[in-house]
Amino acid sequence: MKKKKKKISLEITSSKHLVCVLKLNNKDAIFLVDTGASNSCFDILKKDKYNLQSRGVEMELTSAAEKKLGAISSDNCKLIFNPQKGIDTKLMLIDMSTINGALREQKEKEIDGILGSDILNEIKAKIDYENLSIDFP
Repeated sequence: MKKKKKKISLEITSSKHLVCVLKLNNKDAIFLVDTGASNSCFDILKKDKYNLQSRGVEMELTSAAEKKLGAISSDNCKLIFNPQKGIDTKLMLIDMSTINGALREQKEKEIDGILGSDILNEIKAKIDYENLSIDFP
């Protein structure tokens, strides 16, 4: 019998971004899928709503625009992709006001976080653009 693949449903926005809804600490959160982001991030302004604890010292991350962003690690992150798959992971907490401002200007919904290559690699993700899903074993 062939094993059924696990999937995360994706939506493509009018600005051609891929987004998905995942559960973070048992609450729905909207993530932008960004294979070019080395670290998965979450909006620090929403950390209390999702019961995230910041840990460690603040550090700088570099954005695609080479802008330095202040970030701090959060290690209280239970990310659930679907009923068959969830992981305990770390997210970098950043102020996503600028990102969400740019999305609002494009008449797009705000996002809560960015699903980056660190987590995509961890779950051995394969993005299926034709069926708008992320498949994983």
